[in-house]
Amino acid sequence: MPDDIFGDALPQHLRLRRKRQLSDAEQRNRQQRIKDCLNEPLIYEMAEHLPAPASRGCPRQYPAVVYLLLAAMMTVTGSKRSAVGTLDDTQWRGVRASVRRNAGRTAAALLPLTAPSRFQYQYAELNLLAPSIEVLQDVFEQHAIQQALHQGLFPEDVTRNWVKPERRRLLVGDATVPKAPSKAEHAFTDDTTTGERRRHRVDPAARLYYENGEKEKRLARGTKWFFASARDDGYWRRVILTVRHVAGGEYEDEAAVAVRSFTQLSRLLPGCMGVIYDGAFRGVHRDALARLGLLVINKQHGSVKPRAYELLRVGRCRHDLWCDQGRIAERVLLDDGTSTLLPVPVSRLEHRQGRTKSRWYHLLRIPCRHGAHLYRVQVGITTTRDDRIGTDPDTGRRLKSDTERDFHRAEYLQQIPESTFTHQQLYPYRSDSESVHNQLDQSMWNNRMISYGLERQKVFTLGFAVAQNATSRRIFLESSAVARAVQCGRKSA
Repeated sequence: MPDDIFGDALPQHLRLRRKRQLSDAEQRNRQQRIKDCLNEPLIYEMAEHLPAPASRGCPRQYPAVVYLLLAAMMTVTGSKRSAVGTLDDTQWRGVRASVRRNAGRTAAALLPLTAPSRFQYQYAELNLLAPSIEVLQDVFEQHAIQQALHQGLFPEDVTRNWVKPERRRLLVGDATVPKAPSKAEHAFTDDTTTGERRRHRVDPAARLYYENGEKEKRLARGTKWFFASARDDGYWRRVILTVRHVAGGEYEDEAAVAVRSFTQLSRLLPGCMGVIYDGAFRGVHRDALARLGLLVINKQHGSVKPRAYELLRVGRCRHDLWCDQGRIAERVLLDDGTSTLLPVPVSRLEHRQGRTKSRWYHLLRIPCRHGAHLYRVQVGITTTRDDRIGTDPDTGRRLKSDTERDFHRAEYLQQIPESTFTHQQLYPYRSDSESVHNQLDQSMWNNRMISYGLERQKVFTLGFAVAQNATSRRIFLESSAVARAVQCGRKSA
């Protein structure tokens, strides 16, 4: 591998270990996380967007904010029953005090003396929260973006280094399939021995999905959820920016949801430099995001084989260029009559922002016995007939676009090739999405979804994201307070 701006990939035994053990001060127990939820301003803001109590019929016994608090708390305790059970007299007084601080004395005075029951929450979840889930999700995403910017993520006034982007300026995403709340797939089954007809509770939203990539794919039954998040280097500092349901069971459906979500987020986060995703992204998905001016860092699909790119003629020199491992390589003949592909060094990754789309280039430094040649190759984007295409300097004719040549450039040429040191440094950030999935599994009783039906499950996943961001916000405020205290101490000294 050539020594270029991306660097040579290191073998496994030479890679530096960047993980560190979580200290006791960085741990967060259940009571602390419940307190984080009670003091989260977003929950009280979301309550204002819920419908007001009806003037007729049975009056609403508890204000809407109580049910939103329970929706966030049940992802901390692991179930609805345990969330309600934690609200004993002492904890309920804490809820009343939190409502008084955030919503005023009038709202706190409307609270009964005891906490709601599980059945009261389930009724509110079905008739109050689930019908308003789209509004609640919009409020959450707007607040999450503001929280990320407030916590120093995606700074716009910092110089951009496209070869070594900072972690806090990259979006990370992935999708997971939590297990369905029940194993039953049919509402009725017949016992072949006794002939007894048995009834089962079936989740109407559950379906079969493929997980673990195309090589080691396995079937999972449940509902699929896509999470997009960002963080800096601190623990518990992750901010979940969006949660989306993936209806289709194919990898293309997951990738389409991810591209739409990243597109919306990039427009609201001017300091965002790129996204990190797994092998579900193919060339068509990288093309869509690269046109927006984003780096796309993921692994090359296993089905992509080397392909001839062009025979470069410079004076009396001839260089047979191929696409291999996400970059340009030169085909070199060996003494035994065989050939091999040698990667061509990249001296610069160029980003050019246009009016409607961005363009990306690798400036190559092709080694030659007559002197190195500089050659610019477009990467990351598959040009179409509608794109601006140059002309042949010899004939003056318009050059054919990639689609006219039947060449999927975004599939073969990556902005940051996989077999490089830069890719080794950036791609491990994708494991943060696995941390989100692990936290989601731990927030469910017996690692199974604790709600039936898609709308109610949307309430659960949104409550999970709210609880995670509440802890991230509290950790950030505490660390900021400590930093200010240390700075004031230095000035006084």
